[in-house]
Amino acid sequence: MQAAEPMPIACTLTLDEMGPRLARIRQLTRDHLRSHRLDGSTLDLFYDPMAAAELTQIVELERQCCAFLHFSLVAQDSQIRLQISAPSDQAAKARWLFSQFMPDGAEASSPSAGCACCR
Repeated sequence: MQAAEPMPIACTLTLDEMGPRLARIRQLTRDHLRSHRLDGSTLDLFYDPMAAAELTQIVELERQCCAFLHFSLVAQDSQIRLQISAPSDQAAKARWLFSQFMPDGAEASSPSAGCACCR
């Protein structure tokens, strides 16, 4: 029995779909992101609870186009936590991809520094 091939880091969005998706994610970040933390191949994002419906929709869309990423969405006391994880052997590539969810000017390589998987 052969080992399963690792899933490539690739987005299934067309160029026509990519622009509006990235604009939507950037708007969500500007309006509702409170903080974020990047640790290796995992990005934790913390949002205002008012973003719940929009965040849920975006995560479902991202799961479809970026199957190589794992998304976990959890409502906590006064915030919503989105955790996006990539395969550990893809940490360097994942950080570049995560930058789409992070605020403008945030360093994708910073340990304290979001996925649209396309740019």
